[in-house]
Amino acid sequence: MRIVVANKFWYRRAGLERVMFDEIGWLEAAGHEVAHFSTQHPENDPSPWSGYFAPYLEIGRETTLAPKEKAVAVQRMFWNGVAARRFAHLLRDFRPEIVHVHGIHRQISLSILVAAREAGVPVVQTLHDYHPICSSGDLLLGGRRACDPPRCGPANVLPCLVHGCVHGSRARSALGASDLLWRRWALRHEWLVDAFISPSRYLADVVRACGIRRRPIHVLPNAIVAPELPPRGTPGDGFVYAGRLSREKGLRTLLRAAEMARVPLSVAGTGPLEESLRRRAPEHVRFLGRLAGDQVDRLLSGCRAAVVPSEWAENAPMSVLEPMALGRPVIATRMGGIPEQVRDGVDGVLVDAGDVLQLAAALRVLADDALLAERLGRSARERTITTFSPQVHLDGLVDIYSAARGSSVGRKRI
Repeated sequence: MRIVVANKFWYRRAGLERVMFDEIGWLEAAGHEVAHFSTQHPENDPSPWSGYFAPYLEIGRETTLAPKEKAVAVQRMFWNGVAARRFAHLLRDFRPEIVHVHGIHRQISLSILVAAREAGVPVVQTLHDYHPICSSGDLLLGGRRACDPPRCGPANVLPCLVHGCVHGSRARSALGASDLLWRRWALRHEWLVDAFISPSRYLADVVRACGIRRRPIHVLPNAIVAPELPPRGTPGDGFVYAGRLSREKGLRTLLRAAEMARVPLSVAGTGPLEESLRRRAPEHVRFLGRLAGDQVDRLLSGCRAAVVPSEWAENAPMSVLEPMALGRPVIATRMGGIPEQVRDGVDGVLVDAGDVLQLAAALRVLADDALLAERLGRSARERTITTFSPQVHLDGLVDIYSAARGSSVGRKRI
């Protein structure tokens, strides 16, 4: 099959890109041909298709654009004509049978989906977050607490404006809310996609409940390669958090729990809370900063358990699957799609989000029982080999592509 994969960043920025690049590798290894579309971000990995990429304009909090350039960037949130034209050229030159998009909001826009529709190429979109129904994409009310059930409706974005859900700013929230309404009602996002992919049942159910019902939403869990493991003895004594240091990740709760449980904790990653967390951390907590992927793997391999204390409805985080693939159990919160990855008492331990006492108790239990940690870790690894294997994911992905192609028969073709 000939496939175009599109995403606004073409480097391993976060879990989304990890999933995307893994899928491309598995597709190509199976004999499929994949072309790329993205923006010309300075950190991009090399791509033979980069000549088609659209210009990149940063419009986030870190933007350094002049006012005129910023106005252009904002306009391209709603309709990126440059991206649409370059994407149309790619479709004509490559002649794909399917387009698979990931994160395209704000930098690329739905303009490329219109180009695909005009060319008669079916579109599949993976939902990595809540952007089709939420201006901020994270279902956090005011960026602080879970918005469950979602306050905004298909045509009601007032809660986003009132609570300043996008970066805590009323102005940015107004812009994000306008973009959401434009995508849902002016461009009819749902009608531009032949099938959606959701890595969790939780996200699929939330999106359907918020009105995205006219296209199939296939639940296809993320996958991970389980590497060969050398023989090893008793697991290490310490616990590991690896990820972004931001409010919704539950780091403040974790530090208090680690202090209460009196367990060693290593924190790998950077983010806006790093300085404040370092100041208040007990002495047995180590901050390691940003680590390369192989360094994170070594850290996880030698720990007693990984901790994912998220306080927002994570979809299907790779930070859960990574330690599981290495044979380490996970202590995580009952939020979003995480309970679909970790079975409480089987592959790890689930606790209520924000509950310091529960989290401290879970840390202490595994700290005191190395055999339990080893048993949970073996079960976690077995689960990644069976349920979250690359072959299972690839087979599901190809089936979804085939169904989308069948549903679009009779469209105009390039």
